[in-house]
Amino acid sequence: MDPADQGTHRAATWSAVVSGLLCLAGIAVAAYLTYAHYTTAKVLACSDKGLVNCAKVTTSSYSRIFGVPVSVTGLAYFVAMAVLCSPWAWWSANRWLRGVRLAASASGVALVVWLVYVELFRLDAICLYCTAVHVITVLLFITIALGTAATASTDPDEADVDEGPETVVPTPRQAQPATEI
Repeated sequence: MDPADQGTHRAATWSAVVSGLLCLAGIAVAAYLTYAHYTTAKVLACSDKGLVNCAKVTTSSYSRIFGVPVSVTGLAYFVAMAVLCSPWAWWSANRWLRGVRLAASASGVALVVWLVYVELFRLDAICLYCTAVHVITVLLFITIALGTAATASTDPDEADVDEGPETVVPTPRQAQPATEI
C-alpha cells in the first residue's frame, strides 16, 4: 500500500471510529428521550422549572414533526447515520454514499438549528438532553465533513467527474506565423 493509500485508510478508520461513537451516543440519548416521551417526562433527570425545563420542551407542541415525536425522529436519524458511518461505508469509494452521508449530516444540523431556535425563542426553555443531542449532531457533521475531505480521491482516474470537451490552446511554438497577402 503506497503512503497516500495508507493516509486515506487511516483517515477512513479514524472517521469511522469517531463517527461511530458519536452515533452510539446519539442513539443512547435519543432512546432515553423516546422512552421519556412514551412514559412520562418526569423520568427525565432534569429540572421542570426555569430556563432548563426538559418537560416543557419535550411535551410542547413542537415536540412532534408531522405527528412523529422528535425523539423518535432523532433515534431513526442516529440509527441511519450509524449505518452510513460504518467502517465499510467509510472505506467505500462510492461517491454517492459519501454524498448521502454528508447531506444527511448537514440535514441533521439544519434541524438542530430549528430546534434550538424553538427552544430559545418560542418556548423560553432548554432541555439538557436535547442539547446533548444537538451537540452530538454538530460534532457528527464536523467529523463527517473532515473525514470526507480527508478521504477524497486525488487520483484523476478515480474521479467520475465529466469535465466537458477538452480545449487545446496552442502554445507559442505551435502557433503559426501570420502570412501577409
